[in-house]
Amino acid sequence: MGVRRLMSLLARFAPGSISMPKERDLAGQTMAIDSNIFVQRFFRGTDGGCDERRHLRGIYNLTKYLVSMQVTPLFVFDGQMRASGKEIEMVKRKEERMRILQQLEAERQRAQRVGVMVGIRERLLSDHVRQQGIQSTTEAVRWLESNCTYIRARRSHSAQKTIDGRLDELELEASQLLLFQLGSDTQMENVAQLDTLQAVDALQIYNAERIQTLERRSEPLRTGMIEDCERLVRALGMATLVADCEESEGVCAHLCRDSLVECVCSEDLDVVAFGGRLLRGLYAGDSKAPLTLIDAVAAREELGLSRESFVDLCILCGTDFASTIEKVGPITALRLIQEHGSIERILGLQKYSAREDFTFQNARNVFLADGPPRFASREQMLSRCSGMPDPQTVELLLPMQSQPHKQTSDPFARGTVLL
Repeated sequence: MGVRRLMSLLARFAPGSISMPKERDLAGQTMAIDSNIFVQRFFRGTDGGCDERRHLRGIYNLTKYLVSMQVTPLFVFDGQMRASGKEIEMVKRKEERMRILQQLEAERQRAQRVGVMVGIRERLLSDHVRQQGIQSTTEAVRWLESNCTYIRARRSHSAQKTIDGRLDELELEASQLLLFQLGSDTQMENVAQLDTLQAVDALQIYNAERIQTLERRSEPLRTGMIEDCERLVRALGMATLVADCEESEGVCAHLCRDSLVECVCSEDLDVVAFGGRLLRGLYAGDSKAPLTLIDAVAAREELGLSRESFVDLCILCGTDFASTIEKVGPITALRLIQEHGSIERILGLQKYSAREDFTFQNARNVFLADGPPRFASREQMLSRCSGMPDPQTVELLLPMQSQPHKQTSDPFARGTVLL
């Protein structure tokens, strides 16, 4: 997310800019939270089941977690007016959503085929069970052989290492096993010893999980959901800031550059391009990956680049705001920037061709945009942005599903809300 392949580049050429702090090292710090990243994660994730308030429950638990770490968070949310300059990325997102919808339709069709396979399997186990449309063994064999041909054709046009590819493989295996159990003459290798019941059951489970995941990914996150999360955080007594007409990660990075926060909690490497200290991996669920802190200033110093040259390096690596130069990867980009200092000088060599939509000046303006500090001090920032604890609003947005709790002025008194 953000600047592509920047992390591996820094790990190789500026390792001193990367550290792995422990959670206890963060106690007492003030952090800017790139909130939309977390709202998206909680909304798209499958841990919350079909709970329509899963994004709110996730934000509630995240806030409680940060307080337990003795961290002072400032939650920065995207406003309704989004920043300009991300037209390329918006097109990519629309294309990605169309691809997800196509995958979802394919999995729903698979679910229908699996239903037929379940009926055939039941027929094998009991002469009393009949599946509509499968009136005889001959018809069952014909349908299964046709399905095997269809799946083989799909596999020849798709990557085998994807989730969809593995599901195709499992469906083909289950169909072959059913053919074997039906006594078909179809030649099969290494399938006789496998369990037909387990194969079909596994396919049914994985298919259902895949449909649920794709439905989540295809569902748009509505503006009202973001607003409700911001209301909830304020009702918990925390500080919030809405970034209208700006990138939230850019606002977070500017707060960091102005020494109003120690770091930015996000997964978006754009924070580094904006000049902030990025903390990745916080509140990552069951992930055992360590926390990672990337310091943009330390990276520039170790690479021997000015702020302007470092931004040009990030643009050449690839960002949401512009395309790139053909045949220039991150390592080549670093060498060229260190030798020539800017994108204009690289293009002036007449050796490299820019791709379509290489609007590097637009991207540069976004990353280098400066303005006066939003706040004179950290104390002023927190006093102006903090909400008043309001347990009633918390209860309104996130009703408890357990027994009633005692009335209290502490919005966290009811404990952790499990996702």
